[in-house]
Amino acid sequence: GGGGGGSAGGGARSLSGLMNQQAQITGGGAGVSVGGNGFREGQGDGFTWNQNDDEVEFRFPVAANTKAKYVKVNFGKSTLKVTVAGQTLLNGQLGGTVEVDDSTFTIEDASSGKGKELCVTLGKKENYTWPFVVR
Repeated sequence: GGGGGGSAGGGARSLSGLMNQQAQITGGGAGVSVGGNGFREGQGDGFTWNQNDDEVEFRFPVAANTKAKYVKVNFGKSTLKVTVAGQTLLNGQLGGTVEVDDSTFTIEDASSGKGKELCVTLGKKENYTWPFVVR
């Protein structure tokens, strides 16, 4: 009888796991339908990213008083380094080749309504979904 109780507990756990999974799928659903099937998004260490066939966008939460002059973005053909007020937020190898002239950054009000976001946009040289954005 005791073994049966254990499996029931396992059942409850997997059910709640299933619920969480369902919530994530539903939560991401809006973003996916906007961009079509090629749309990808995710989170890195201290940033979020999304990509389509033409560009990759990185968003970093930054202090509300951050000015463009504090921001240094080194756009390489296949590397990206982002520094804000002397702190390196990202320094890595990209998942594809970048059209450096089509790459920019802006500082915007954060979508959460709190503080600012540094938005770095990379134009892609080849139009396809990268297998990974940065590593």
